[in-house]
Amino acid sequence: MAWPPGVRNLVLAAVAAVVTSAGAVAVLLHPEDGTRKITGTVDAAPGLAWSIDAAAIDGRASAEFRDPVAGTEYDMDTPGFVDAGDTVVTVIGVADDGMVRDPVMYGIDAATGATRWRAPAAELGGCADTPVDGDIICFTSPMADVPALVGYDVASGAITRTPTDWLVFALAAADDRVYVAEGDVESDDVRVHAGTLADPDAYWTRAFAMGTLWEDLPSDALDVSHGQGVFALGADIAGFELRGGDPAWTAGLHGCSRVTRTFDALVLHDHTGCAGYSPAGAEIFDRTGRTLVATEGEGVHDLTIDRPADATIPVLLADVAYDRRDGTIRWTNPDLVQTGPDRDGSGANRGTATAVLGDVALLHDPATLTATGLDLRTGQRLWRTNTERFGAVHGWDGHVAVLTDATGLWAVEPRTGEIAWDIPFLAIDADPDAITGGGELSTKGNGRYIYAAPRTIIGLRPIDD
Repeated sequence: MAWPPGVRNLVLAAVAAVVTSAGAVAVLLHPEDGTRKITGTVDAAPGLAWSIDAAAIDGRASAEFRDPVAGTEYDMDTPGFVDAGDTVVTVIGVADDGMVRDPVMYGIDAATGATRWRAPAAELGGCADTPVDGDIICFTSPMADVPALVGYDVASGAITRTPTDWLVFALAAADDRVYVAEGDVESDDVRVHAGTLADPDAYWTRAFAMGTLWEDLPSDALDVSHGQGVFALGADIAGFELRGGDPAWTAGLHGCSRVTRTFDALVLHDHTGCAGYSPAGAEIFDRTGRTLVATEGEGVHDLTIDRPADATIPVLLADVAYDRRDGTIRWTNPDLVQTGPDRDGSGANRGTATAVLGDVALLHDPATLTATGLDLRTGQRLWRTNTERFGAVHGWDGHVAVLTDATGLWAVEPRTGEIAWDIPFLAIDADPDAITGGGELSTKGNGRYIYAAPRTIIGLRPIDD
């Protein structure tokens, strides 16, 4: 028998649970529902496979989903989850004056929406956005009585704690390693370690003479996602080699400048003026710190997805595509720079690219209200449409790009610009607060998606699956 999602969640909330010695709770799985066609959508659109409500699962009326990566010490108001393959891991808690009250970590079956386990999640400073050796690895906040790295087993929720006397402020993971940044940032006395959950400095330790104020600590201080390590504190940035930790380069940030990491260990250094956040120039440098490109004026493109097919796909800066191996100009196209100010008077000369998907770039020009697809190998325009609707590109499965805005999800074919399907949130749930924009989307392949809003997480899959 298939249970309606609301009844199903109430059963979950009342089900008897088995408490493990590690503090996790293994929860009885519910039966999988059939996939429901969403009213008003085209045949190509995925259907609703499952829907879960934070309040129904947790039992508290104001409970909401939160992204574990942001930690549970403060409420960053960021719904989401860590995608761990067959399981997605999320936090449920109650927002309370900038804090998360009584947060609990949940493991959710990605195929059915069933709750696999739950475990305590108080006083977490943050978590890695990808699992390592089957664990979601987090670190305790400075307020914790016993500082530790905390691992949540993806399959069972069993907790492993590695006590440490470090003052950890950032953590990242890649491949089989966890990278930990710790120390006193206000004394420029910090270190980065590479290791495992059980032995967090097993591979190497490097000291960095850089720092900032605690209140200015960036959420992305440590990044290891693009083939090298990038460590940013205050006005200082350092690159390091992932396997041995050897320092590779250093750079400085001034005013409102920033760095953006991209494929194949390239870093884009954007010089942005604080007055109106106007672009004042940029550089691209490689994993050795060698400057490949330097420009004045136009700045970098704000990409929500950056997945070039390979190293032959150029990197974009202003209206130019540069070879990411040697910095030579491959082609230029004026579509890459905003043609005028936004409706609020800002934005002139900003980059228009919003996503790099294989060998296609998706562009959005708010001044002309146009969306464009560019062939990244040739620089030729593939298509252009006039549209007042253009959301954030949050998913790509190799076939369609999935965009989100406050009203719903829709899929665009990057090479043609055709809309493959459109799913309004209100077609899934008539309550306008149940599923909202600004959430997190995960592409699971074969037409399957998971979307998390503060109150609701949904699973989508093809109707005939």
